[in-house]
Amino acid sequence: MDVKQYLERINIKTIQPANDSFLAQLHLNHLMAVPFENLDIRQGIRIVLAEKKFYEKIVHRRRGGFCYELNGLFRRLLAELGFSVSI
Repeated sequence: MDVKQYLERINIKTIQPANDSFLAQLHLNHLMAVPFENLDIRQGIRIVLAEKKFYEKIVHRRRGGFCYELNGLFRRLLAELGFSVSI
């Protein structure tokens, strides 16, 4: 995962320390920039639960996603940024 590309996708310009303030900014920006959408499901496109696929769809193709895609990729971003994440 290219963290800088993901941060650009959610309109974050600089990486900050993993603290509550940065977490709140990441969360808000993600909610505002990446919509929930289930177009693939409605179109009968096979869903593959793989972070690589989530990243391609959300970051490279600039689409939204459904809960597993959005939350799975956001969890990975937080871990890459040094946040403690559990599932």
